[in-house]
Amino acid sequence: MKKALLFIKKELLEMLPPTIFFYVMFHIVLLIRKIMAEEYNFTVVTAATVGIAALILGKSILIADALPLFNWFRERRLIHNVVWRICLYVSIVLCFQFIEALIPLTSKYDTISIASEHVLTEINWPQFWTSHIIIVVLLVFYILATEAISAIGRKEFISLVFGSAKNKRNE
Repeated sequence: MKKALLFIKKELLEMLPPTIFFYVMFHIVLLIRKIMAEEYNFTVVTAATVGIAALILGKSILIADALPLFNWFRERRLIHNVVWRICLYVSIVLCFQFIEALIPLTSKYDTISIASEHVLTEINWPQFWTSHIIIVVLLVFYILATEAISAIGRKEFISLVFGSAKNKRNE
């Protein structure tokens, strides 16, 4: 029983940073979308949906990071791995954004095949690309941070970011 609890604790602690990151990122994108659409109402359902999506994406990132495809450039220079991961994540985000646009059209047109015929003409392209750019920029920061942490170590990174300013100046 104790091993199971330790495993669950370890998994939750690993999942926490990406989940918090994506929770904040999705709220930023949601806020910008609402401002662009001139809708200023936020509901509990919207916030809960964003929270669930962040949990799912946080765990998905950890699973994806364990796949061999995401680690092809792990042994090369850091920049190779960063650029590779950015390309993969941006491609995945683009796919999910199209799926996100397709879901409401599926309920409108009753079938996925008919909805997919209309998805390119009915997407709000300025909103789509604005959201995509924001997500990509935030993903780049996320990938840079996670790669820096893995390169220098978690304790060293925390010390650099949150350590005493006096100690840094004296070195």
